[in-house]
Amino acid sequence: MLRRKALKKIIITTFVLFVVLTFYMIPSKKKDDDISYHYVDVKDVSVYLLNNNDQLTKVDFKVNDGTLKDILTLVICKLIKSNDDTIPHNFKQVIPHDVKILDLNIDEGIVSINFSEEFLNIKNDDIEKVVEAISYSLFDFKEVSGVSLYIEGENISKYFSRKIPDIIKKDYGINKRFELKNLNDVSKVVIYYIDNVDDKDYYVPITKYVNDDRDKIKIIIDELSSNYVYESNLISLLDKNIELLDYEIKNDVMTLNFNNSIFMTNDDILEEVVYSISYSVFANYDVNEVIFKVDGADFTKKNTKSY
Repeated sequence: MLRRKALKKIIITTFVLFVVLTFYMIPSKKKDDDISYHYVDVKDVSVYLLNNNDQLTKVDFKVNDGTLKDILTLVICKLIKSNDDTIPHNFKQVIPHDVKILDLNIDEGIVSINFSEEFLNIKNDDIEKVVEAISYSLFDFKEVSGVSLYIEGENISKYFSRKIPDIIKKDYGINKRFELKNLNDVSKVVIYYIDNVDDKDYYVPITKYVNDDRDKIKIIIDELSSNYVYESNLISLLDKNIELLDYEIKNDVMTLNFNNSIFMTNDDILEEVVYSISYSVFANYDVNEVIFKVDGADFTKKNTKSY
């Protein structure tokens, strides 16, 4: 009798445990509010790649956000030849595929990059373009004021006959063009033009050496509003009648006041015009924001460095 009661209790207990375990093993349907999502922050960056006309061109990418050092390293990696399918068609990277970044540091605005010995495979005739691509890809960051390049711990100037400064600044230039009549009143001005590739607009910086002692912003506007552009593939959409009435630099902000010829349609300024002028300003002045005004009126349009 006792054995039968004990056996019955065992059977009942086992059944209850089975039911409980089965209940917990059945997945429950959660509401959307109970589901946790993991978001990865991304950052917009620019890298200077070669177009089919051998011009370094500003190409935009999105990279995972992180420390400044991580992002700068990702930017330089974009310049190394690879099978990266995010590189647009008709653009080329400039650093040999087997080059490694041994170290990258930033100290008081100066970025120092130490490359592996494969960097020496770059031809002497090509090194200037490579230096321009690296430095201007980093100059787009407001935290960067200079770049130093090394190969296995030695400054690259030791290995190439082209003159390369120990610390490269913006005045090193990019896509250099000389339009000099003499050696007097020489100005070095970086101007961004538009190149349309596969129905998409890209911005190409040209460093012009000209005989002109005016303020650089005045040279920029006059050059962009001129009908003459040195390269046939480049254009500017500034109206030839545009005038820069006055300008002011205050607290890292440049305010530009134009006549109404800067308008194209619907009393608005074309996005391409804003970018061409803003990028040119950022390349020549230590400012982080450009404000556009028209005839001193309340109309304003801003473009801010996004890095």
